Amino acid sequence: MRFELILSVQREECGAVLPLNYQYELSSWIYRVLNEGNSDFGSWLHDHGYTRDKKQFKLFTFSNLQVSRYQIIGDRMEILSRQVSLVVSFYPIEAIEPFVMGLFRDRHFTLGDRRSKVAFSVDSIVRLPGIEFSGTMRFKTLSPIFLDERVGENLPSRHVSPADPVFEELIHYNLLEKYRIFYQMEPSPEWQPTRVRLLSEPKAKTIAIKSFTPQFTQLKGYMCRLELTGAPELLKMAYYAGLGRINSQGFGCVEVY
Repeated sequence: MRFELILSVQREECGAVLPLNYQYELSSWIYRVLNEGNSDFGSWLHDHGYTRDKKQFKLFTFSNLQVSRYQIIGDRMEILSRQVSLVVSFYPIEAIEPFVMGLFRDRHFTLGDRRSKVAFSVDSIVRLPGIEFSGTMRFKTLSPIFLDERVGENLPSRHVSPADPVFEELIHYNLLEKYRIFYQMEPSPEWQPTRVRLLSEPKAKTIAIKSFTPQFTQLKGYMCRLELTGAPELLKMAYYAGLGRINSQGFGCVEVY
């Protein structure tokens, strides 16, 4: 299930300058919408998601705001266009599709921090068509891919670039875990390891989470174009649920390139 929200910028309310780090607030808004429609579903998704052997995935992701005209002012973005768009993607659960899409219609919300905010209204929502998955597909990131690796028991994890040799292995392992958690079964032993071929130079993008709070942290993700070769079932998981980790915080959303 994948849809696009067309958002109008309500600049008369509080301006049009948005912090560059808005992903956490946007994720919080998505959870609130889901919780208002069905508190049990929203709470379960937020608190538990899909769980297996103490591992947890939410199996949804969303893009950066797609802004056609803007200018960067320090750590802020002034939105110059009247509308922006947002892609929201859930791993397919067809039974809840009409319910979820209906929740997002006619919404009004505000993103920002103490210094600047922008108000948005949902003008329209469009269900994006399904696609066919093959053994080799090309993708373009709509939000940065985040993967990390533990390098020592008492050391912080290392944020991994798509150019790092270990990236491919981590991507494959992550997709297998998502498959296991959703289907509650083991992937086919005949599936070959997922291969990654970069089609562009990865561009690092550091995202601040929970700014101005004691839980503040920074995560380095990467924007790029890449080709994946592997089991079509896993490439479908990558497309709908996201590539890499913490997809529900706005990481790893991709489109077919």
